Amino acid sequence: MGRRILHLRFGLPASYNAELPERLRRLLEDITPRVQMIEPDVALLDLTGAIPYWKRDARGLTELVQLRALAHFGLHSSAGCAPNRMLAAMACALTPPGQRTVIDDFPEAIADFLRPRPVQELPGVGARTAATLGEYGLHTVADVVQVPQLTLQRLLGARAGRALHEHAQGRDTQVVDPTPTPASISTEHNHARDELDPTQHRRALLALADDLGARLRTSGQIASGLTCTIHYADQSSTRRSRVLSEATQHTVLLARAA
Repeated sequence: MGRRILHLRFGLPASYNAELPERLRRLLEDITPRVQMIEPDVALLDLTGAIPYWKRDARGLTELVQLRALAHFGLHSSAGCAPNRMLAAMACALTPPGQRTVIDDFPEAIADFLRPRPVQELPGVGARTAATLGEYGLHTVADVVQVPQLTLQRLLGARAGRALHEHAQGRDTQVVDPTPTPASISTEHNHARDELDPTQHRRALLALADDLGARLRTSGQIASGLTCTIHYADQSSTRRSRVLSEATQHTVLLARAA
């Protein structure tokens, strides 16, 4: 039996008890120890080992998880269950609250689900990448599947083209990691004295971007936004945030945004 990954999005109330996410985690860990809370309202479960233990199929165990969350906390949830994280997340995004979408672990089932989808629903495909692909008539996953990997790499770059090729085939190697992932990574630079030289400012930003990029790549994370805070000699500060057009872990792109 292949992997069975469950992606859940809960309908948390606008104001909820701060202890609710941790209580929800413990409830999910009663089903399987491999639980990863991505956000307070989003959870990933690796059901692979739990299915034979509970003597249920993927759909039946998904229904059990949703029923327990509703019974214990009154939380409706959308659920996507699939052979990997990417497919489970895509399935969940298309599923209304209280419902579930289960993708069977067969190539035909994966292709039937994936290929009609717009290409921008694949992870890592932002507006800019989608526009580039659209210029070549590649609007759906089915369109991308027909293109050789080397062609995609010429269009998007080596790494992005390879990732798009793998995702369009329905392949994703990410695992459910119960270890909490930090929501943010930060770094700072302190000038030895009050600094007015724009060249020194630029050097500091480049060094910070280089450090952030290296740490993101080492930890296997990507950044979806960037915040820069400048502290002045009079103790005041300026803070600016920007959502990146495409999530990245590349130093050059982080530096441009900074």
